[in-house]
Amino acid sequence: MIPGSVAVLVTLLAAASALTVLLFAVSRRWLRRAHRGFLITLMLALAGTGLGVAAVVAVWAYTEGRDALLSQMSAELGHVAGILENEIKEDITGAQNQLQFFAKRLTDDARRNPAGVRERLALLQEFDPRFLQITLMDAEGKILVSSSVADTLEPPNRVGVAYNLEGKPFVSDVYLSEVFKRWVLYMSAPVRDARDTIVGAVGARFDMQEDLKAFVRAARFGQTGYTAVANGEGRILGHREDKHVNDDVSSYPAVQLALRRKTGTAITVNLTGNRALMVGRPFESPATLHPKPWVLLAERELDEALAPIRALRLKFAGASLAVAVACLAVAGALSRSVTRPLQEVLAVVRKVREGDLSAHTALTGRDEIGHLGDAVNEMVKGLQDRDRIKEIFGRYMTTQVLQEILDKQITLGGERKRVTMLFSDIRNFTAMSETMTPEHVISFLNDYFSEMVDAVVEHQGILDKFIGDGMLAVFGMFPDEGPDHERRAVRAALRMKALLAKLNGERSVFGKPPINIGVGVHTDEVIVGNIGSLRKRLEYTVIGDGVNTCSRVEGLNKEFGTMILVTEPTWAAIRDEFECREMPEAALKGKTRVPRVYEVLSAKAAR
Repeated sequence: MIPGSVAVLVTLLAAASALTVLLFAVSRRWLRRAHRGFLITLMLALAGTGLGVAAVVAVWAYTEGRDALLSQMSAELGHVAGILENEIKEDITGAQNQLQFFAKRLTDDARRNPAGVRERLALLQEFDPRFLQITLMDAEGKILVSSSVADTLEPPNRVGVAYNLEGKPFVSDVYLSEVFKRWVLYMSAPVRDARDTIVGAVGARFDMQEDLKAFVRAARFGQTGYTAVANGEGRILGHREDKHVNDDVSSYPAVQLALRRKTGTAITVNLTGNRALMVGRPFESPATLHPKPWVLLAERELDEALAPIRALRLKFAGASLAVAVACLAVAGALSRSVTRPLQEVLAVVRKVREGDLSAHTALTGRDEIGHLGDAVNEMVKGLQDRDRIKEIFGRYMTTQVLQEILDKQITLGGERKRVTMLFSDIRNFTAMSETMTPEHVISFLNDYFSEMVDAVVEHQGILDKFIGDGMLAVFGMFPDEGPDHERRAVRAALRMKALLAKLNGERSVFGKPPINIGVGVHTDEVIVGNIGSLRKRLEYTVIGDGVNTCSRVEGLNKEFGTMILVTEPTWAAIRDEFECREMPEAALKGKTRVPRVYEVLSAKAAR
């Protein structure tokens, strides 16, 4: 059986190891793929901690109780052993006294009558049958008279006789007699004559086996508790069952300790194959010469010994189970108190992810949960501000340009791309504005550009900039627009023509004169990127000769009296889809190379 301190230490180490694993599981989020994995992990960690503590306390309390019970039982068994030791010593001392008393009664006259001596020996044996053989010997150790017949006669102990001749009584160590087939003691006392001279000795074989058997049978406790006596070699001298007499118990830990003259307690498998609590108590052998200690072995089967504590063990197990259930309940409540705010925050985050920036959490307080709620609400407010800024900036630049600027690191320069540019301008706007107040000019331009910008955006064009009453749009600036930027630019120009007609119709209702515009479309390679100052102001735009060419082509509309002109690169890409008319060659201001231009009349009818 594991000692109490070791059991507690093992349980403590096991609980600490389990707690370490649980904490590692929490830190590594082992159950992150499970539904409510965090809740389960947290519950297991909290409940495991409580259960581990309960287990350590329960094992400690149980082992302390068990050790106290075993200690008490060991003390009781030791007390029984002490009583038996005293009784055995008194019994042997009594036998020695009887023998010495008998030796004193053997006067000179008595010794001269062998028949009378033999009669006295018989009376002594009858009085105490444990005397198996009594002999009267002369000074040379020769047997004069014996209570035994010749075939059951054991020779005298020469060492004992020598002691007796020196006037000393003698007791041998216990031995297994081959004649009597029992464990016996040889004891002897000197015989003196009338002048107090030693003239012989009286020796006896004393039946220790029967004597010890009577003692151990009387010493019983409980259903299985009993005692046994072993000699200095670990051989059973007295046992409640005759079949175990002479068994070797020297391997028992309790016996080994007793043979070293130490009272020992141990739990061992006994002769019947059952685990038993044993107490080995040494006591001195009555032997005269170099005696080894005898062992008084008290034993009780462990199941019976621990019966009183089993109920306590069940109570501890029930208490541990109750603690485990309580820990689970507390862990569940605590885990929910943590995960509920997290779920609320998660719900808000999901709404925000779906675009609902009106979502917010009601979590408040000065603890970590309150700080988390404040942080989420501040995050949502930041996203609202960001979208508001994007919306505001979206009115100043297109969404694609804004996203391009936000997604990439801001640097000067750009990349070469082939795009189609659309440039438009109002005819005679200077003369018109002279007759209008500044407020009317702004109102007029806002109405006009609202229609024209819609036409550009409708065909996935990018509004690059407003230039007074003119505007520059670019098609094909970003990959997500698609490859047909020439066609879309021309369609946007035709749409602007249609919207202008609508706008002029509305003006005519209020008696206002119609307005005319010119649109130039040109396809060319340009640089798309940032231009300006990194420290002050930047503009994301297109730079290159193609931009100037597009502006100059738009100006030819005034010379040709047309509305939409495209250059040859654009015409080559759209000629199968639109009705076009080639225009005469005309010089472009500031350009040495004169491109061929075409007027776009309309889209071709579908066949």
